[in-house]
Amino acid sequence: MAERTSWKEIKKPQSEEAQRASEDEARISEFRELVYRLRTEAGLTQAELAGRMGTTQSAIARMEGGGTRPMLETLERLAGAVGQELVVGVGEHLSENRSIAKLVREGHAVVRKAG
Repeated sequence: MAERTSWKEIKKPQSEEAQRASEDEARISEFRELVYRLRTEAGLTQAELAGRMGTTQSAIARMEGGGTRPMLETLERLAGAVGQELVVGVGEHLSENRSIAKLVREGHAVVRKAG
């Protein structure tokens, strides 16, 4: 069986269009991982999280499967549903091509325990 290549091991695309598409896919992948991590850390099923967010279990499955683009409203509802708060920083130091994970590492976009 062939070994899987991780997203981080893939070379950066050469064209600007390919680079933007690659960065978009990376953001979706990081969003997918965030939804799954927050849900499981809160001890919730997809159906339970959906109920708290006012959506359906299939919508949560799409988020965790990478079929949904991260929207601010969705992130706010997600954070609230798992008892956390969303903190997002905006400013000159944030560029369009920084990934969610990088923003989190740098403290600009953080989901943390509420209160």
